[in-house]
Amino acid sequence: MKDNISQMIKEELEKLLANKFFFKEPSNKKVIAYSISFILLALLGALLRVEIIAAFLSVFPLTYVLGAKGEKLYLPLSTIGIVIVLVLSPSGFALWFTLHIFIAYIIYKLICDRHSKVILLLTMTAFLFLGLAIYVALLIKQGALNINFEQISKIVNDNVNTMIMANKEIDKNLLLANFESFKKTFPVTIFVALFVYSLGLGQYTLTMLSKEYVIIPTFPKFSRIMLSTKIGYFYVVLTLISLFLEMQNTNNYDFWTIVTQNVVGVLALAFTLNGLFTVFFFVEQNRGVKAVKPLLVIMMIFLSPIFELIGFVDSLFKLREKFMTLRKGR
Repeated sequence: MKDNISQMIKEELEKLLANKFFFKEPSNKKVIAYSISFILLALLGALLRVEIIAAFLSVFPLTYVLGAKGEKLYLPLSTIGIVIVLVLSPSGFALWFTLHIFIAYIIYKLICDRHSKVILLLTMTAFLFLGLAIYVALLIKQGALNINFEQISKIVNDNVNTMIMANKEIDKNLLLANFESFKKTFPVTIFVALFVYSLGLGQYTLTMLSKEYVIIPTFPKFSRIMLSTKIGYFYVVLTLISLFLEMQNTNNYDFWTIVTQNVVGVLALAFTLNGLFTVFFFVEQNRGVKAVKPLLVIMMIFLSPIFELIGFVDSLFKLREKFMTLRKGR
């Protein structure tokens, strides 16, 4: 009797582990319902001009259908959605909707390959950022989008003069410097916005999928998320290259100068978060002070250079790993 029960448990576990996407066999009725809902979202988004919301909501049903029936239904369904938005919407939304179709595939593959939510979030953000960057580059190359830095500078100067007239105590040079910095680091701002968007999109999609018995990836504790030493060395090299380009080029809007500045900016944000996670780690060693974590997040906003330095040092010298090794040794 015991052998039969053990064998049954073993067989059930093998079935469970063999599943890549669903814990439970998906319903054909739900596949049909979610397929129709995807097409309706594409149609309503295009007709009502709520394209961003429609693209956001469309990822979940498309991911479900892909997990249930595979590419044989995903491809024709995606094609129908793209044709609808191409016919009824501007090209910008068609691109945005298409990117979300690929995001559904990315989520599916990363779940099947058992990647964490961190990898999922970073992959989605990078994919959206690169997709938009390529689209803008193509618009510039085709002449559909013309970036005139002289005209931009004129608009900035006019706005600055208007602000100074309203409040004469404002330092004009400081205000102009802030505008110049913002123009150069605008892609970093876009990246951060896409990161927040991806966080919301990923959380919503995975929450909905979990209700349909989909195997959801785990999110590791923030204090266990670390940047590798290679990223630290890459950051140093790229910072030096950025400084060299700034000294060599008289044109502040040189392409490679702007690219390196923005990549350095993105890495600086990553090290700032790494610094926060490092502080979280050492706070967790004292179980009585976990309540200070919200305060640390606020401190990070106002003291980001300090947290960036902590994250950079942790990346290069593996502070958390060394601490754990020393504690185990003791």
